[in-house]
Amino acid sequence: MSPPGWHLLGGFPDPADDGVGSWLLHHGGEALLLEVPPGLTPDVVRSGLAAIGNPALLHVTASHGHWDHLDRAGWAALRRAFPAADFVRPSAVGGDRRLSLGGEPVWLVKAPKHSPSDVVTAFRGVAMTGDIELGSLDAVNREVPGAVRAASFAWLRGFPARTGYRVHTVMSAHLNDYRAEVDWPSL
Repeated sequence: MSPPGWHLLGGFPDPADDGVGSWLLHHGGEALLLEVPPGLTPDVVRSGLAAIGNPALLHVTASHGHWDHLDRAGWAALRRAFPAADFVRPSAVGGDRRLSLGGEPVWLVKAPKHSPSDVVTAFRGVAMTGDIELGSLDAVNREVPGAVRAASFAWLRGFPARTGYRVHTVMSAHLNDYRAEVDWPSL
């Protein structure tokens, strides 16, 4: 299911085997590519852009730096294919970073929990959480210390108050968690 302004390119490398979703976020003739998993090619991105009216690809980013979300070879191929786009590595995001697509905000919110480079992307009221499990400080690995995970959750809960932005829907990168009409600060 793709919310308005979110065009799902597919799950990669295999949607049936816990693949990572890759999306084109778009508004007003501009787009952002979110997630660069293995198997995503420039041709897939070009086809996706054509399917939504050929907006200009302004930004490319990922939810975090793990190989299944930011494939180095795919990232390099996309940089060559879309040299005018701004490639934003998750590790380079700090705090709340505001981008824009056709005048509409796209928020990149730094929140290390699953990995030190975790970023939640919010656009049109939808937050893509990457591999962050909401509602629990537990993590599937120990890459991020507990105190940092707790601070990240507090930062995420404070996002609406800091920005005036309302998140009403959350989804995961692996296409296995989609929740509508959420109370963001209580997650």
